[in-house]
Amino acid sequence: MFLAVRPIQDHHWVVSITLIVLMFLVAVKWNKTTYFYSYLNSLFTSAFYSKKFVEKRRIELTEVILFVASLIGISFFLFVSLNGNSFSILTYLQIFFLVTIVLLSKYLIEKIIGDLFELDQLIGRYLFYKQGVLSWISLFLLFPVGLYLYFQETDNNILILIVIGVAVLIYTIKLFSFIGLYQKHILTYWFYFILYLCAFEIAPYLILFKVVKIN
Repeated sequence: MFLAVRPIQDHHWVVSITLIVLMFLVAVKWNKTTYFYSYLNSLFTSAFYSKKFVEKRRIELTEVILFVASLIGISFFLFVSLNGNSFSILTYLQIFFLVTIVLLSKYLIEKIIGDLFELDQLIGRYLFYKQGVLSWISLFLLFPVGLYLYFQETDNNILILIVIGVAVLIYTIKLFSFIGLYQKHILTYWFYFILYLCAFEIAPYLILFKVVKIN
């Protein structure tokens, strides 16, 4: 009689990063309850960003915490989407560092461009706005769906494509809503704005997805 040893997958590291994300969110809610709930509603109302734009802009600790948590979330969704039922913390860390480098590089380059063309205030608001939208999508859409797909251990390519489509649609709509608020400034340089969209909003994500898929 032969005994078949059933392979047991180690989910400890996934539980760990989930707890890290939850602790980050709890820390923000505990220290700034009003800020947290305003951020939760920021996808549906403009009150959160309108208030932040009036204030003197500086990077706060709560924004850094939400940014790091969103990096964990979007990296995990990419990990699940590209690796299916493959369980490798090393692969996840590679995706995490790649996403971090790409997003931080984009941010720094766009800030430099804003300073060069003396549009630092407008670019600063734009960067804060789109990063807030991306963080919201990563935390409250991509990360939960990634966890669902991971623990279901099923290849659901249709669901992944639907979620990606919804995320891109939300991101695009929110960016165009920002453009609507500052259309007088943007339309003056419409040609350069189109070049900007192609160079900084489309190409980097296509390159990131291609690199991750190849690796």
